[in-house]
Amino acid sequence: MDGRGPSPKPSERGSILVFSLVGTLVLFALFAPLLWRLSGTYHVTERNFLVLAALNLAEAGAERAIWELNHGDITTWPGDLLARRLTLSGIQASGGAAVGEVEIVVSNPASDNPVVETTGRVPWSGGRTVDRSLRVVLQHGFKSHFDFGIFGDEGFDLHGDAYTDSYDNRLGPYDPLNPGTYGDVGTNADQRWDVVLLNNTRVNGNASTGHQSDPELVIRLSNNALITGTKTALETPKVMPSFIPPLLTERGALAVRTNTYHTTITESGRYTSFSMASNSKVTISGKVILFVDGNFNMASNTTLDILPGSEVELVLGNGTFRMSSNSTINNLTRDPRAFAILGTSSFLDMAMNSNTDFFGVIYVPEATLAMSANADFYGAIVADYISMSSNAGLHYDESLGTWTKYGVHTSGFVVKSWQERY
Repeated sequence: MDGRGPSPKPSERGSILVFSLVGTLVLFALFAPLLWRLSGTYHVTERNFLVLAALNLAEAGAERAIWELNHGDITTWPGDLLARRLTLSGIQASGGAAVGEVEIVVSNPASDNPVVETTGRVPWSGGRTVDRSLRVVLQHGFKSHFDFGIFGDEGFDLHGDAYTDSYDNRLGPYDPLNPGTYGDVGTNADQRWDVVLLNNTRVNGNASTGHQSDPELVIRLSNNALITGTKTALETPKVMPSFIPPLLTERGALAVRTNTYHTTITESGRYTSFSMASNSKVTISGKVILFVDGNFNMASNTTLDILPGSEVELVLGNGTFRMSSNSTINNLTRDPRAFAILGTSSFLDMAMNSNTDFFGVIYVPEATLAMSANADFYGAIVADYISMSSNAGLHYDESLGTWTKYGVHTSGFVVKSWQERY
């Protein structure tokens, strides 16, 4: 015997084949839906991955355009003043595999609000591509404390023929026959009538109200009051930190008597009070910081002279600030950047009743400021609340919008809005 079992009969061999085929068909019927779903899931996963890759390309294109506007030379891109275009093809991943391409269009690149539109494309199947696009609106990143002619944190009121306009000190003195139209006013306030303009008040510029507010609700115009520009809400709230004075030599109280003219200050110092009696005069020369941590008072017919070439900071702490009629702070340089009045967190009350011109900036974010005089103010004002009347004119110095001394300034463009289109 050869040890092998009996051979299957032909009929038995046919039965085994049939059963095998039937089993295979049953297993295929059971697993086919699963295989189909797995195939569909693979295609969805693949497409989602390609969508993300296309979006990443579009975002990279937007970042490239912003960099080119801020640090490069976008005029080298094909196009003209209306639009510049650039296509980056054959983009590869770090491993060397091809990823796709991105098209970049920058509209109005020389304007204050360029628009960047980008489309990222990634190859798919059958010659098709997966596309994703972005639309990015840009704006200048100025963050100066003095980017408005008048800014009142909690509001302001202008009445009695008060008005605003502008000029640029870098280009020459103010020309009353040809004033600028950037006498902008603004506030963080967002409630009804937080801004009141009455009795022939004229704002030659734009007006901005609190973030996400309704300017028509916040601003009240009455009796021929006019805003020549636009009325809009702030893109973001304006940050107004209080000024922190440096440590200075203690000087005690300064009291200048009537008919005294020879008082001269050439060094910085901290004063417990500062008072000038009628018909007196104080002269300041050099780079000087005066921290008055008490009352500051200029009686009628007093003069505070700031000599040409000087830079003076008057920092106000606990106490009040008063300028009576016919008192004068005479910035002889006639450059608003040469004289600054700055308020600490404890300074709350300021009144200016002078009838003489003022060249300087006022930054008192916690104080109420009242101005009632027939005088011209050249510079900018920032306060908690501002009241201006009696033909007072505010001539905003446009150079202050990019002044870096008291605020952070970014000369380039930043994102105003960022929107995925499809």
